[in-house]
Amino acid sequence: MNATAASALRAAQPAQNWILDPVQDTIFIIAAPLITLTLALLTFHFYGPMEATGLIVVVHTVFTVAHHLPTFIRIYGDVELFRRFKWSFLLGPLIPFTFALGVLGYLNDRALPLENFFYIWIILTLWDPWHFMRQHYGFMRIYDRHNAAGKTFGARFDFALSAVWFAYIMAASSEWLPGVLEGLYTTTNMPVLLFVPQGGLEILTRVLAACALLTTVAYTGYLVWCWHKGYFVSLAKLTMVIVMFGVMYLTYTPNEWMLSLAPGWSFKVGFAVIGIVHMSQYLAIVWRYNRSLASKDGKARTGWFRKMHARGGFFIAAGYVLLCLSYGEVLTVTHDNRWLMSVLLALGFTSTLMHYYFDGFIWRVRHRQNLEHLLSDDGQLPAQLAMSWWSSANTASAAKIFSRQLLYFAVPMTVFTVGALSLWNGSAANYLQHMYSAYLANQRGESPLAVQEAHLAFDDMERQLPAARKLAEIQPTSAHDAELAYLIYNHAQYAYELLPTLNGQRIDVPMRALDRQDVLEAIATLERALAKGGSLAYPGRDQLTSDDGYAALRAWRKRAMTLTLPSPASGRG
Repeated sequence: MNATAASALRAAQPAQNWILDPVQDTIFIIAAPLITLTLALLTFHFYGPMEATGLIVVVHTVFTVAHHLPTFIRIYGDVELFRRFKWSFLLGPLIPFTFALGVLGYLNDRALPLENFFYIWIILTLWDPWHFMRQHYGFMRIYDRHNAAGKTFGARFDFALSAVWFAYIMAASSEWLPGVLEGLYTTTNMPVLLFVPQGGLEILTRVLAACALLTTVAYTGYLVWCWHKGYFVSLAKLTMVIVMFGVMYLTYTPNEWMLSLAPGWSFKVGFAVIGIVHMSQYLAIVWRYNRSLASKDGKARTGWFRKMHARGGFFIAAGYVLLCLSYGEVLTVTHDNRWLMSVLLALGFTSTLMHYYFDGFIWRVRHRQNLEHLLSDDGQLPAQLAMSWWSSANTASAAKIFSRQLLYFAVPMTVFTVGALSLWNGSAANYLQHMYSAYLANQRGESPLAVQEAHLAFDDMERQLPAARKLAEIQPTSAHDAELAYLIYNHAQYAYELLPTLNGQRIDVPMRALDRQDVLEAIATLERALAKGGSLAYPGRDQLTSDDGYAALRAWRKRAMTLTLPSPASGRG
């Protein structure tokens, strides 16, 4: 194509298509990350870091569950969709809900903390970034609809750009992947963390950064090629990509600029902010789809669905949002009744898992039905989309669908549960709880119980120490260094003083030397934690402050000095 022809083609290009309209798309989809980030920064300014963090996380939790409801409204309200995937929709929730209730029933029967159930949330944690990335990619394809370049070619470029930037930012956050690895070890007894080579995550992050840069350069070349050929280039898509990944990078990765704007900012807050954005975008797209569906005879289910979506306006849309938020509030509120909380936890887990699962196939942009209801310009669909497997593929039997879902859901849930059970049946408490129980038993004069709890504490220290060392290596925060320091110190006390004394063993010079060596390592590790200036608090010591840390250092240094003295002939008590 020569330059004149390309120029003529550009002049004849159609206007940008929108999901809602230019203003609403800008607010709820394209600029949503900037708007939500601004609101979060204002919350930090007016409420302070601790209260703002709690507020944002709670809002994110409610909003996350709230945006599941539109998925279920759509799959029930769309007659063709429900007919095509009937068995998936009817059978899908049975496995996770039944499985979750069984695990929670076991926890109730053994009087174990219901918080133990959160081990299974690792499945959701792993699925969440993929789910969000696919939604972002879907918006890119919708906004790029008028591009006459090869659809497969353009789709692969959009997917590559989305996938590599999501992967890089998640790795660069230095929180998400270490958190997953830690959770696998501490809640499901899967030691994947211990096999991460030294510097492995840093190398992974650098490789992904290089991939993101190369993909961006190639994508820029693709856009220049499209422009040169006279193909449509969507400014809405490009703006959305820049805003989304720019805000994700600022809010997910450690950087001084965010900390200067909002002291106390963390990955947890950034993840919650982007999660709220995801909810805003999702409500917009489902609202658009259902509104279009309700206007076409025979497409939508009659009754409340058509009444709810056939009419537009601010109050109808507000009612739709409030209904979704009410759903989120009901499933996330806490209750003292263990059985009621068990049902709500099972429902919450099932709701999230089904939202990810159903969205994986009902929103694919290549389906003719999705484009029909998501394009606001009523233009003609490309010829290659005249048919899709949505309407042409044979519907699988209920038995086949159920077998497939057993593979999807039951297998990973069973694997994680077996690991979790090995921890619950071994010891429900961590070493800090056992240490405290041993102290109380000794105070009451219950020597056998004190010895038993002391041994349980030491066994758990032995299990946790390799993971704590690895976490401090791959994610060297103040909290992880402090956790490691206290663990090293307590392990030394138990290994070389308390347990030998309880067993009637003489504490000799080599044991004192090993004791002092570990105490000095604990001192150096805690000094490193304090020098970083971050929070020292970690699970089990949630209120640990820098003053507590300095007090511990003074005590540890004093003990290290005593370990240089000659060992008493009778041993040390």
